[in-house]
Amino acid sequence: MFTWICPKCGAEVPPSYAECPKCAAQAAAPAAVEEPATVAPVPPPAPPVKRPALPHWLLAVMFAAAFVVLLGGGYLVYQKVTAQPQQPTQAPAFEPPSLPSPEAVKDHPMIRHVEITGLRLTEDAKQKAFIQFVVVNHSAAEIGDLSANVTLLAISAKGERQPVGTFSFKIPLLGPYESKDLKATVDTKLRVYELPDWQFLRSEFQITSP
Repeated sequence: MFTWICPKCGAEVPPSYAECPKCAAQAAAPAAVEEPATVAPVPPPAPPVKRPALPHWLLAVMFAAAFVVLLGGGYLVYQKVTAQPQQPTQAPAFEPPSLPSPEAVKDHPMIRHVEITGLRLTEDAKQKAFIQFVVVNHSAAEIGDLSANVTLLAISAKGERQPVGTFSFKIPLLGPYESKDLKATVDTKLRVYELPDWQFLRSEFQITSP
């Protein structure tokens, strides 16, 4: 009797079987249940390591030391900056103005009738010196077109007279026994605070007109 060969498994099958009994038995057997893969448990995270806290007194000492270091460094820097020598500024040399000769002052006939008094020094915002003064006519006659050049003199304790500035003025008319307040620019190389006070300030003038 002839057998036939199973095309799936290659076994010899008797002619009385329509299909391979071996393959039919394998198909009827229940499929093996795959067991789920076991997952390894994740270990819990390690607790954080607690560092020992510094005592309060040690923190206070550390802050105090840091403050002392900063303060000392700032003081050293300040000492270094202020220790640099500063070159003093020298004031320009003062050249006293030339005084009129006594002969020229006494030559004018009106010199004995005119007085300059009430000298008051001021300074504007541009550090320019001005002088306020009073011109007095001690005569019974009017003086017209009066002009003069005035020299300011500083009087020392020993009576020495040092010229410190000059100015000039002009009055169209000065009546009999009349006085007028005037203001003029002072030609000087000194500041107002460097000039003497009014108690130590005198004037010498030369009349140029009339």
